[in-house]
Amino acid sequence: MHATPKGTGAKRVLIVDDEAIVLTVLRDFFASFRHGYAYEITTAESASEAFQILRREPFDLILLDVIIPAAAGRWLSESNLGFSLLARLRDLGVTAPVLVMTGGGSSAKEAEALSAGAAGFLFKPVGLRDLDQTVTRALRSASGGISASIACTTSIRRWSGPTPE
Repeated sequence: MHATPKGTGAKRVLIVDDEAIVLTVLRDFFASFRHGYAYEITTAESASEAFQILRREPFDLILLDVIIPAAAGRWLSESNLGFSLLARLRDLGVTAPVLVMTGGGSSAKEAEALSAGAAGFLFKPVGLRDLDQTVTRALRSASGGISASIACTTSIRRWSGPTPE
């Protein structure tokens, strides 16, 4: 688990993803947002680590990868463990909006996430502007600014340069 320094008026965000580069990019994205408050970022690299963190700490927003290991370096046969964690969040009393992310998205995964209670669905690689808008909508929804039943879905496709031959 890694956390940024705590500040006053900060929004607490938990990012659950097993890829270090994704955690770094998302942390940098949140540092660049200008929403009138800072973001305190905590990261987890597995379902069990996220579960332990959520049992003891409240968050304002959760970003959850669909495909994560059960524990550090330990994968289960269930490939979409993020959905299992999403289903258990409400059992823990977690009320924060959850944005589900995946690199191998499909309309079926998106529908599953939204029906399981996700506030939104993001396709990786996640772009700064789209994440900014999706986070804003999710936090506004959680605070009653817009209907909580409105789910946001963002499909991000970014050109990443020429394919190596």
